[in-house]
Amino acid sequence: MHRLLYIVSLIAALNSLELKAQIDTDRMSIIGRNALYFEDYILAIQYFNQIIKAKPYLSEPYYYRAIGKYSLDDLKGAEQDISTSLEINPYNVDAYNLRGIVRQKLGRTSEAEADYNKGLSIDPENINLIINKGIAQINSKQYEEAIDSYTEAIRLSPKLVSAWLNRGHAKVAAKDTMGGLADFTKAIEINPYISDGYANRAITYYMLGSFEESLQDLNKAIELRPEDARFYLNRGIIRYQLDDLRGTVEDFDKVIDLEPRNAMAYSNRGILRAQVGDTNRAIEDFSRVLALNSDDMLTLYYRALLYMEIGEWGAALRDFNIVALEYPDFGPVYQNRSYVKQMLGDDYGAQLDYGTAVKIEMQRRRQSESADAGTTSSGADSRADNLKSGKKRKETRKESDKDISNYDKVAVLDDFGNEPDEEPSTNPLRGRVQNRNIIIEMEPMFGLTFYPGDTLVHRLRYFNLAVESIDRQNVIDKSLTIANIEQEVDRESAALIFSEISALGEKIKTAKDEEKANLHFARGTLYNTVVNLNSAMEDFNKAIELAPDHIPALLNRAYTRYKTVETIKALEAETPVNQTLQIGVTTVQPGANIQSEEKRILDYDLIIDDLERILSIEPDFEFAHYNLGIIQAVMRNFDGAIEHFSAAIDANPDMAEAWFNRGLTNIFMENDSVGTLDLSKAGELGIFKAYNVIKRYGMGVGSMEEADEE
Repeated sequence: MHRLLYIVSLIAALNSLELKAQIDTDRMSIIGRNALYFEDYILAIQYFNQIIKAKPYLSEPYYYRAIGKYSLDDLKGAEQDISTSLEINPYNVDAYNLRGIVRQKLGRTSEAEADYNKGLSIDPENINLIINKGIAQINSKQYEEAIDSYTEAIRLSPKLVSAWLNRGHAKVAAKDTMGGLADFTKAIEINPYISDGYANRAITYYMLGSFEESLQDLNKAIELRPEDARFYLNRGIIRYQLDDLRGTVEDFDKVIDLEPRNAMAYSNRGILRAQVGDTNRAIEDFSRVLALNSDDMLTLYYRALLYMEIGEWGAALRDFNIVALEYPDFGPVYQNRSYVKQMLGDDYGAQLDYGTAVKIEMQRRRQSESADAGTTSSGADSRADNLKSGKKRKETRKESDKDISNYDKVAVLDDFGNEPDEEPSTNPLRGRVQNRNIIIEMEPMFGLTFYPGDTLVHRLRYFNLAVESIDRQNVIDKSLTIANIEQEVDRESAALIFSEISALGEKIKTAKDEEKANLHFARGTLYNTVVNLNSAMEDFNKAIELAPDHIPALLNRAYTRYKTVETIKALEAETPVNQTLQIGVTTVQPGANIQSEEKRILDYDLIIDDLERILSIEPDFEFAHYNLGIIQAVMRNFDGAIEHFSAAIDANPDMAEAWFNRGLTNIFMENDSVGTLDLSKAGELGIFKAYNVIKRYGMGVGSMEEADEE
């Protein structure tokens, strides 16, 4: 009998351990996916490592770990993990999509296309797979097939901007320039606020010789995305064709401001400076190019010529020597080096170089005569283009051009840098706010943290008495701060945080009841920082249970619930995003365990209850009003959002984030005059992106004056 009881007890204990392991791995998976969502890839990989070690027979942890590795550019490691995941579960469509992307980046386009086809055999109408398959077909120059793929994508989703843009690329590559122009125009009609549509159409106009139309489109692209250096580089080329040399130089200057290590911008500016006789500054630009790329022989040759021009014979000789080694059949380098050697008193060396230059030139002429005898006139297409536009196009060269004879031509990006983008977005829904075709992030929710990050400059940190009272108790050796953005903790910082968490756990065991609430709050706050949202919630619940009016715990519980809701929404989303390449994080179907969790947390009323509880204790607590404004906006109660943002501003007129969010909400509701003024105040208080929003979507000066008169 005792033996039987022992066996039953042992079985019960084993079952209990198995259940505990199940709970732990499920929670670990949620935490890992949270970390992926918040772009903490190293932390995510660590969590999935633990799951794989405990349960190597599950496919999803390998898939999620592959996403982390891919995001850290470990392409081979990502491919191995995806392949393992597919061996376990060969029906995971998102895994085929991700492996296709990885193999495409590794240059194995045919294998990538095979992965997309395999995924489509399981889910024939998967937009992500169709879009990415089209990219693979463009890369392998299967342009007609790519056009067919994007036509299918457009049939399934007629307003998918990326499909129109990519089909336009395929058509242009297939020499259907007018068809490409029509597709880019359609993309702009669908979303007039997407800069790539204007940029792509601008290049198509350029190819047709329509420089004025091209310039107008690039001006619009720059207005929409003023931080993109490629746009200025391309506009500089267009202005160069329009003989606007001042504007061309200004654009190249802007590229350098945005990307101080952009060698092409320095090279092009140097060429223009050389053309107008600004020799010394041209040499400076060429020297910067060579410091960034010592293998640029075209720039080295041009610099040698400029050194000759100013009589720097020794420097010119050094440059010519290197070019001659790389281009031994280029006659002009020997001819110029001959002159330099003569000026340096090396007559014998000068004669040898001159003889070599003559020999190479004679060989070139014989080859040219033979070629001319067997060919017809070339260049008809380019002449036709020039005739269409009525203006002869200035010659340029591609960035990848290594023809030394093109050393003095302004360079353009290969395909103007507007080829289909191969960079997928893993977090397309993060902070998304729906409004009048405006996709701009609201300033995020506020919470309490020991690791604040602040996007605002020149302003004091926010202050609150309840927070200060906890801070004075020195629960941990760091200050508690109200912030709406946290630092991204690295591996070393994460290790320190886990150490602090363990130490707080020991303190809780021996602490007095009146001390435990603050200890649980502090530990929950640290769990938040390492994206362990479930454990954070448990600690905040305990703190509030011990001290029902604990304002910091109420604030952070609401903050954590909101983060969890947004994370799960992003992981659950199935709507394709308007990105050229799309990755499957947002289309993952979680298991039943996560769905039951979702039913508990996807209720904004719980968040509202916590925030309203704070206001019943402290009616002028601006951060509770501000957070309630965000919740109301998410729930599309925009009048309620404005009411709470206004209450936050009344309580703290220097709260820049409340001004910014109220401004965005007002513009969405077409209260443009009020919204523009709110954004102006937000910019004044330190949110400088508010000025870009005003420029793009707000009212002009005249309209504002009229609104004031009313």
